[in-house]
Amino acid sequence: MQDEESMRQLAVGNDAAMDSIIFRHHKPLFGYLYRMTLDEKVAEDLVQDTFVAIYQQGQRGFVPDRFKPWLYKIATNTCRDYWKKASTRRELPIETQEASPASVTNLIDRQVERQWMIDSLNRLPIAYRTVLYLRFYQDMKHSEIAAALELPVNTVKTQVVRGLQKLESILKEAESEREVMSR
Repeated sequence: MQDEESMRQLAVGNDAAMDSIIFRHHKPLFGYLYRMTLDEKVAEDLVQDTFVAIYQQGQRGFVPDRFKPWLYKIATNTCRDYWKKASTRRELPIETQEASPASVTNLIDRQVERQWMIDSLNRLPIAYRTVLYLRFYQDMKHSEIAAALELPVNTVKTQVVRGLQKLESILKEAESEREVMSR
């Protein structure tokens, strides 16, 4: 209810209400959009575009019944618009990271496992990837995901199950490839 109240405040001209929305949602929204785009700069731009859209809706007096699903609906649509642009090229960023010698082994192990999971998730069709990111990374309920993506709840449940099944087969395939390569 806190976000809905902030939207009501925004609707009556209290621009400071937007600050509380941004404060609460910037980090998780950025994480979601980064996982969807694999590009920090693009994700930050999409976060900003999402908050601009929310601000504009608030200025028009719109107050959603449930803020979180509405927020992720706007973010998802903003991301889709980004992908639709003819000039958009999706390339995987090359990451470099320095670490102290004492923690290199643990850091590398965690990074390899994390990257392995992200790479596997990114091999899923976009519909499955989107629902899995929203469900497990953003901790949204099926009903919230359904509202955000404008899908029936049962479709969301089905996509989560099928996405997990496909992810499991991708992970098993990747594990087999890793075992063959380590020999």
